[in-house]
Amino acid sequence: MTDIIISGNTKLADIVMQDPRALVLLPRFGIELGLGDRTVRQVCEDKNINTDFFMLMVNVFLNHKYFPDRRLKNVDIDMLLSYLENSHRYYLEEKIPYLENLIEEFKNKVEHPATIQLEKFFRQYIVEVREHLAYEDETAFPYVAALSQQIKKDSSHLADIDYHIGVFEERHDNIEEKLTDLKSLLVKYFPPSNDRYIRIRILRELMEFEDDLINHARIEDKVLIPIVEQLEKKIS
Repeated sequence: MTDIIISGNTKLADIVMQDPRALVLLPRFGIELGLGDRTVRQVCEDKNINTDFFMLMVNVFLNHKYFPDRRLKNVDIDMLLSYLENSHRYYLEEKIPYLENLIEEFKNKVEHPATIQLEKFFRQYIVEVREHLAYEDETAFPYVAALSQQIKKDSSHLADIDYHIGVFEERHDNIEEKLTDLKSLLVKYFPPSNDRYIRIRILRELMEFEDDLINHARIEDKVLIPIVEQLEKKIS
């Protein structure tokens, strides 16, 4: 599915069936399953979602070769920020708590010294993830929202603010890379035992989380940063 460019005539159910990664995108747009044979355009119209924006997000998320270039000038920055904030909310309120429960369950079932190291790595990683998301939510995104508002008001008021999207880009580290230690522990260093099913569940969830974060970061790199750079030029 990663080499296919999704159009408004593509059936949304077909996208999900061919590439399950799309499942995590739907709630971020308020779309639930029970899609029937409706196309992307039909679902977006039913939900009052901008079809072009939805297709842009899905194509960038699922296709690492896709670059939106000319589409960027038509992206609504407020809509993009809402999407990114919804993604953060999903990580903080759903994905991370679920992973925490799995790790706790694994720790309680497996008697092995490495469980302490596993929990330690996981806790350290989650702290970094929360700090990363908090920086974006509390510093970078409000700056972009304020910049957007000033552009709409035809004002150069933000020109003197000691912040720019380059700062965000420099700090935009790959937080998903540190999941390698967690996966290595589970794959290489725990001996065979009756924990294999929960171990597989944790590994699959960690891999899914890693993939989601990579795709999320690509949206910020390929869509958010170029758009904000264009906006900053207008007030420079």
